[in-house]
Amino acid sequence: MKKMHVGMLVVLFLALTATVYAFGPGQGQAGYGRAGHGPCLSSGGPGYGPGLNLNLSKEQTDKMWQLKEKQRNETSAMRYELFQKKNELRSLYTNPTAEDAAILAKQKEVNALRTKLQDKAVQFKLEQRKILTPEQLKQLNESGRGFSFGKKSFSRKGFRPGPCGRV
Repeated sequence: MKKMHVGMLVVLFLALTATVYAFGPGQGQAGYGRAGHGPCLSSGGPGYGPGLNLNLSKEQTDKMWQLKEKQRNETSAMRYELFQKKNELRSLYTNPTAEDAAILAKQKEVNALRTKLQDKAVQFKLEQRKILTPEQLKQLNESGRGFSFGKKSFSRKGFRPGPCGRV
C-alpha cells in the first residue's frame, strides 16, 4: 500500500513539474511572458511584435542601450530616495501619534520626487526620438504603442517600447 502511495506521489510530482516546464520561465498575463519579453518592438527578427519591426541598425541599438544606461544611472539615487520617502510616509500613516502636517509634508516630498523622475522620463523620450528615423517614428505611431518606460522596456537585443514591463 505504501509503494502505491509513493508511486502516486512521484507521478503527481512529475505531472506538476512537466506543466511548469511546459509554460517556460516567467509566463505572465495574456501570454506576454517575462516582463520585457512580450510582444514588443525590436531591432531584429520576427516574433517580438505582431507585424511590427523597427529594424534598428546596430548603431541605433547601441545608442539606445547607452541612453538607457545613462538614464538608469542618473535616476538611481532619485529612485532610491523616492523608495525611502514612500516608506517613511507609510510609517507616518500607520503611526497613531503622527500629525496631519507631517504626513502632508512627507507626501509633498514624495510628489516632488515623482515629478523630477517624470521630467527625466520625458527628457529620455526626447533623446530616444532623436535616434529613430522619421519612418521608424511613423511606424511606432501607427502601431499605437508609443514609447514605454518599463524597467525592462529596452534590452541589449533591441529597442522595445510598448507593453514590455512596468515601472
